[in-house]
Amino acid sequence: MKKRSRKKIYEDYSDAIKAMRDGQPVKRQGAKDGSIPTQPIVPVPNLLESVVLKQCLVWLKAHGIFASRHDSGSFQNDRGQWGTYGIKNAGDIVGLFATGQHFEIEVKRGSGGRLSEGQQKRMQDIRNRNGMYLVIHGIPELEHYLGHMLL
Repeated sequence: MKKRSRKKIYEDYSDAIKAMRDGQPVKRQGAKDGSIPTQPIVPVPNLLESVVLKQCLVWLKAHGIFASRHDSGSFQNDRGQWGTYGIKNAGDIVGLFATGQHFEIEVKRGSGGRLSEGQQKRMQDIRNRNGMYLVIHGIPELEHYLGHMLL
């Protein structure tokens, strides 16, 4: 877990003091690790992330959208050396639309999940460069975002 800055800690203290003074329950501004909760914007079935990921890849392929699974992590070889692969904080699915626009899809389980600080920064970086970064919880949500592009 990333260490919180002094500024964040003091902001939390300040908010806690204000809440106590006003007789309100003390509530933290965000998670300690800086992650934010995600929820689907349209009703979706409550499925595991792995199932949603497979369904998204099938849906994208069926609609002729170039996309592939992206994974990242670390490994240890037979000599005990550690290595990494993939792009840290990139979406679970990376692809290109026919127009050449880059997109990434971060898949979360149907009931919602959390977007880490690194994923939030990656989302802003992609969007600032005219790319598309989506957080998807199910096929109905994917259709909601991309349906207009298929017309």
